[in-house]
Amino acid sequence: MNIKLRHLLAKLKTDERGLSTVEYVVLLVLIVAVAVALWNTFGTNVATKLSDAGTAFNTKVVTTHDGTKADIGESADVDYGAGLGTGP
Repeated sequence: MNIKLRHLLAKLKTDERGLSTVEYVVLLVLIVAVAVALWNTFGTNVATKLSDAGTAFNTKVVTTHDGTKADIGESADVDYGAGLGTGP
């Protein structure tokens, strides 16, 4: 019995068939952990920058021909090129 156990342990010690799968799973877990950490760190900053860009777009680009801010329903009088040096 002792010889069979030693033979089995020696065989398992040299068996590497499932090793690459385990390595890929560990690598995937590390990538996900880094992605979550980056999202938590920079996600708020990105959302704030996109919100600021939308606000700047609405205040500088969407104006009526007489220079007042357009309401959403006033699309016929909107000059989308105002402030950019283009448009009618």
